[in-house]
Amino acid sequence: MSGWSVLSVAQARAIDQDAAERLQMPTVLLMENAARSVAEIARTLGDRFVILAGAGNNGGDALAAARHLGQQRCAVHLLAEPSPRSPDAVLQLRILRAAGWHVVVGELPDLAAHRGAVWIDGLFGTGLDREVTGAARAWIEAFARASGPKVCIDIPSGLHGDTGDVLGVACSADVTVTFVAPKVGMTTPSGLAHCGRIVVVGLGLP
Repeated sequence: MSGWSVLSVAQARAIDQDAAERLQMPTVLLMENAARSVAEIARTLGDRFVILAGAGNNGGDALAAARHLGQQRCAVHLLAEPSPRSPDAVLQLRILRAAGWHVVVGELPDLAAHRGAVWIDGLFGTGLDREVTGAARAWIEAFARASGPKVCIDIPSGLHGDTGDVLGVACSADVTVTFVAPKVGMTTPSGLAHCGRIVVVGLGLP
């Protein structure tokens, strides 16, 4: 698997499934490893952070990254409560709340109040295959207007992981932290334009 120079969405999903089923690695461990790498890279860009998290596992990565970055340095905003279909994301939110974090749900941050902070996109991952509309579109548009360095987790939200098509609207990053290998859609002209610098990090797979 490590020989692939790029991964399709199906291949990336298969790696996660193989790690969980054959290697018996807890999926939350993969999330923790991903989040630690995101936090390490985000810290090279600044010392204040605004995290936009979605309801799936990409949002779980973002919530876990917040914990590594520190409560006093982060503003955490959730598009919606994590889905029960993403129990690891549910766990990450439960940890933050148990630790006394203030996590804002369904409300965008004040862009002016966070001018110059590092903005972290954890809204949607590689599984997105439909046009972004409604509140989710507004959040991606707000990310675009924000002033400060921008990091996307695994793939810019709104970018199709296989084709690189923009699904209505997509985040644009200074740095995209992607896991195991770039996704096919990130290597297209549109993908490259939205990803900025691509940093590939591991998930601790043997």
